[in-house]
Amino acid sequence: MDIEKICALLIDALRRECYNESTVFNYQGVVRRFKAFSVERGETEYTPAFGKTYADDVVSAKTGKFSSNRFYTQDRFIRFLDSYYLTGTFDFSVKPRGRVTPENQGHKAIYQEYGSFLRSVHSNENTARFYEYEMYCLLQYMESVQLADVAELMPGNIVRYLQNAKINRQRAILCGLRGIFKYLRRDDLFASISGIHAQRIKRILPVLTDSEQQSIKKVLESGEISLRDSAIVIMGLTVGIRACDLIRLRLTDVDWNNETISFSQSKTGNMVCLPLTPTVGNALARYITEERPATKHDTIFVRQYTPFGPFVDHSACHSIVSGVFRKAGICKDGRIAGMHMLRHNAASSMVKNAVPIETIAAILGHSSPDSTDIYITTDEQKLKECVLPMLGISTEVHP
Repeated sequence: MDIEKICALLIDALRRECYNESTVFNYQGVVRRFKAFSVERGETEYTPAFGKTYADDVVSAKTGKFSSNRFYTQDRFIRFLDSYYLTGTFDFSVKPRGRVTPENQGHKAIYQEYGSFLRSVHSNENTARFYEYEMYCLLQYMESVQLADVAELMPGNIVRYLQNAKINRQRAILCGLRGIFKYLRRDDLFASISGIHAQRIKRILPVLTDSEQQSIKKVLESGEISLRDSAIVIMGLTVGIRACDLIRLRLTDVDWNNETISFSQSKTGNMVCLPLTPTVGNALARYITEERPATKHDTIFVRQYTPFGPFVDHSACHSIVSGVFRKAGICKDGRIAGMHMLRHNAASSMVKNAVPIETIAAILGHSSPDSTDIYITTDEQKLKECVLPMLGISTEVHP
């Protein structure tokens, strides 16, 4: 297939799919580089094998170093060309970026086997990835100390592994190791960590101040952001929905007659029924009727540019919320950002409005009301009322 022809067809297809003109411009740059690459090698016909050669050319000519931008851009570009070469149509579907895997072949095998096992017992992909990542970290440690086989792991290795870990990672590591050792049926290693408890820091959760909430409200009402982004932020501020659940919400999850939003929670699998407040309902209705593009997908929130499909992952929500924060002039000041910040704030508002803890737990989708107790720390006024008076305490010092 002629390289000039297939590249021209791609640019035309991008425009027909209504890609943003700046995106088309970027791909035109990739096409120019690909053509120059082809001329240097005397190639005029496209094949997947030659495409892979270009996709693998990810070292910047200017710096001589690996370029992550070239890695992702050229990989997607060649996937477009390959799809047309094999099927006669360009596949514009969004695919998640690949995940790192161990380079050691023995380690790679057990990593993949463990990943398959996790997905057979956990319906939640995030849970599977959590434990999978801990296996990856353990295998990387084994590689660093030249242990080729998990059968060679001894309790002393595990203790040193934990000692070298950062304090804020130890809790996750211990949780991951317990699952790994059960899977490996290494009772000796499981027993070696059974008495180890990582430090758990209790802290007051950060929330937005009243003035910051007013600044966000002004941005939402100003028309500076899209109706989609506005609806997402309003849902986070009002009902505290997690990003992983928000991107999976479907049009059928909204019961407009009974004014509820019901869905199976991604983290726990529990069913959650949220109130469809006027603020949330109006924001959703405006987005769906006035801005949401026509698409075959039934997720409520979809990409603004073609292909009009669901968000690839919940990092999109973080980007949206961070953008609103910037427009509102809100500095992080060491606080978390994104949907989780809005979730904390929603729970804090309910606590200040004397909503029962059991009700807050139900709205947030917590398995137990005990998980919701942490939000009590966000009510500064109520905490002050809990302080015992110092009157009557003797100041006399006894030797």
